[in-house]
Amino acid sequence: MVLIPTLTQVQLEILRLAKENAGETLRLSFESPMMGHGEPPIVHPSLIQEMVDLGLVEVQKSRIHCDISQFQRQCWFEYCSDLELPSIYAWELWREEFIASQDGSTTLITPGEEFEDFSYVWVQEMTFQAVQPS
Repeated sequence: MVLIPTLTQVQLEILRLAKENAGETLRLSFESPMMGHGEPPIVHPSLIQEMVDLGLVEVQKSRIHCDISQFQRQCWFEYCSDLELPSIYAWELWREEFIASQDGSTTLITPGEEFEDFSYVWVQEMTFQAVQPS
């Protein structure tokens, strides 16, 4: 009997892209909050590790560094794209909405209270490709 793993929508999309680009190396970037003593994560993000364990993808390279959250920056710039001159009030509104949008998440990345004070996060960049069944 063939076992078909249960994958999340994000995992299915990653696998679809990897299969569409079979033989090519793809690149992903994940952000995770800096917690505890500021030590970087030592394992792949769980959604990728699960796919590695199932033999669906193979990670070629992985590197971790500290940087400001590009995800927060992108969300902020999209939020204020139609504003001529974003204000601290717009920042406060966006910040509240951004935090509320993470409700239920196990890893909360909270922007700072000062204007355009984006969080420092661990950025894990990896290259991977789909594993071809033998």
